[in-house]
Amino acid sequence: MTKWRLAITLAALVACVFAVPAAADVEISDQPYVRHDGGTDVTIADCSSDATTPAPEGDGSGERQQNEPAASIAPNNPMHMTAGANDYCPVQTTGDSWAGFYYSSNGGASWVNSLLPGYSTDTSAEGQASPLFRFTTGAGDPVQAWDNEDHLYFAGIAFNRVSPTNGSIWVARYGWPMVSTVPDYEFTTIVSRGTPTPFFGGIFEDKVQIEVDKGANSPHAGNVYICWARFVPSGSNNFVELATSTDGGRTFKTQKISDGVHGNQFCDIAVTRNGTVFVAWRQFEFNQQSAQAQDNAVVWVKSTDGGKQFTKPEVAAEFLHWDLTDHFGSPEAAGQARFTGCTAADYTLGGCAGPEPAFHARDCGDGPFACSSGYVFARSASQVRITADPTPAGNPNAAYVVYDGSVPGSQTPTGTSYGSIEAGIGSQASIYFTKTTNGGASWTAPARIDPQLKGHQFFPDIDADNGRLHAVWQDSRNDCAAGPPSTPSGGDFRTVPFSNRWVGSPPPGSVRCGPAAGQGLAAVHATSSNDGASWTSSIVSTVETMPQYEQFGNRDVPFFGDYNYIDASGGVVLMDWTDERETVSGTDPRYTNGDGTDGFDPIQCRVFASGAWGPDNCPNAGGLDQSIFGFVTTG
Repeated sequence: MTKWRLAITLAALVACVFAVPAAADVEISDQPYVRHDGGTDVTIADCSSDATTPAPEGDGSGERQQNEPAASIAPNNPMHMTAGANDYCPVQTTGDSWAGFYYSSNGGASWVNSLLPGYSTDTSAEGQASPLFRFTTGAGDPVQAWDNEDHLYFAGIAFNRVSPTNGSIWVARYGWPMVSTVPDYEFTTIVSRGTPTPFFGGIFEDKVQIEVDKGANSPHAGNVYICWARFVPSGSNNFVELATSTDGGRTFKTQKISDGVHGNQFCDIAVTRNGTVFVAWRQFEFNQQSAQAQDNAVVWVKSTDGGKQFTKPEVAAEFLHWDLTDHFGSPEAAGQARFTGCTAADYTLGGCAGPEPAFHARDCGDGPFACSSGYVFARSASQVRITADPTPAGNPNAAYVVYDGSVPGSQTPTGTSYGSIEAGIGSQASIYFTKTTNGGASWTAPARIDPQLKGHQFFPDIDADNGRLHAVWQDSRNDCAAGPPSTPSGGDFRTVPFSNRWVGSPPPGSVRCGPAAGQGLAAVHATSSNDGASWTSSIVSTVETMPQYEQFGNRDVPFFGDYNYIDASGGVVLMDWTDERETVSGTDPRYTNGDGTDGFDPIQCRVFASGAWGPDNCPNAGGLDQSIFGFVTTG
């Protein structure tokens, strides 16, 4: 029996199990941790502990943050599912976050949590044999893809937050035969090694994606492709690299594929049924007053020889960006707080560049992270995702792209320094779709998948399987800030971040406009059976989440991750997203100007002594309980 016939047979059996989609979404993370070899160590034990106490010591790490999820389904057995995330439960024992690895052997009904082997306290033989062990203390930005031979490839970045940075790309391989209930870790390879210089003082690898050639008619089946953005000291000259493995992930050959394009990020990979490789990414607006001028756009290349050579970059579609922005009220304090938070594994990696003043803000919160607008929000920016259908039903010349961009004509003044086009100018974000069916000779005009009169759509992903397209994104159509001035926010949804009450003229700062039933962000799934000509969409998250809890930077600033994920195989679909429905809210005693009682603060325990407030002594009490939720359906 061929692999494809076997997969189809299994899919038919699994479809019986999932004939009626689950009535509720499922929590993927926030489960007890199991080490890959069945053993334990101080980190595994601590990540599994929900213990909490208001004393300075005694907390476990079972209620810490997870964000930026991956999701994947085994093509030969759709009951085998995997996921991943930036997992912050190791911070207390290792000093940094690590790549969380989660798996389900029953079609997503329940999940087991684990960690990629190689973290600094890993006492297993395989973990200590990993090239990441003692080379880096942090690992994240996880992505996943299967081949047709029961191998899962799990990739991401690894780094140190102080010199030597060693910001590198890694890929791990797991074997999971159809008859087994547990995936077997096999090895980790460093694909591209960053330099030991300080952050952004040399080469730093980031924003990774992965795909494996599963093409039904591909002469290159089994090839593993990884792309990422390589950042160099000259920021606008960062570029996209792609690495190819023809030996099952043991070795990789790397090449630059973004020649002639400035400001490249958010690459993604698609492989058609005949092995044609498409890579797409976001090109940023650049130097509009020169001959090198370029707009925000979806840029793409392709290879027809198994990744040996790629075409020159071409634009599939230009778009109006949707990048949240503001100004820090105190650039000096913000720069120092970003640096302090990053080096303590309590802020995103960009802050590790140094403590210099930070004027431009992609996220806003309290204290040193307070912005001129008075609003609280996590970062978000337009991104690009691409897919192709590798099954016999797929068009070998087709590739499908989604991105989140501003709706042209939706621009409006915000009345503050907050904006999504630029400071002071807001807009509506929507998910756009474009495709090629002739190998890239032409692309369709971008069209909105699910037009809504109010709210924003962002963090999209897309996958193609057996002649159907599936997309997922975050959606604020029901958020308390998504409406005209008569709504609880008090302002147009384009002029105020999610879950914030409109501020006419700051100060004072904003307050949370919820919570209430149906308010917050929803996860939306859309599917098309006619090659994207029309779509059917539905909300798949049973509880809508508020993304603005200040869980980072010493409980002063929110971070919700940068992406969602979706995978379809054999008629079964798995999607996942970051979720804060279980976060326990509270007050922050450090602030008497209203910022500590504005509804964005997580529960925390601080002691005032020697004229100052101490650290949060109960980080495991639920204030940092940011989790990954998922949904499984068929179609």
